[in-house]
Amino acid sequence: MRYINYIFASLILFFVPIYGLLIAVGSAIILDTFTGIFKSIKLNGLSSIRSRKLSNVISKMALYEICIIFLFLIDKFVLNEFVKHAFGFDFMFTKICAILLIFVELVSIKENIEETFKIDVWNLLKKAFNRAKEVKSDINEITN
Repeated sequence: MRYINYIFASLILFFVPIYGLLIAVGSAIILDTFTGIFKSIKLNGLSSIRSRKLSNVISKMALYEICIIFLFLIDKFVLNEFVKHAFGFDFMFTKICAILLIFVELVSIKENIEETFKIDVWNLLKKAFNRAKEVKSDINEITN
């Protein structure tokens, strides 16, 4: 039993460099799931939630996390020396994969919010940035 604990601890320590990426991707999946559940309840009622659809979250989480772990292994043992020499940082492909997976989830979250509240998120962001520019120019005029 002691050796199994050593092996398990060694595996955990081996994947420490990517635990932040794994948590970030997992958090994005969970947030997407919550917004999807909220959208489903808001548009179709509580009876629209099915355990079959929710079980897809488990497979998505496993697939995304395993993808990052295997890409980390490839990055660490095959690609890292070339990438570190050329670009100067570690595990570039693992980080790019995590960013792409998070981006996919963020697009899904945006779509869920837009369908639920019947709003356009990009127009709201544009208005907020334009308003911030106006406030900044007003502050600059007052201080000058």
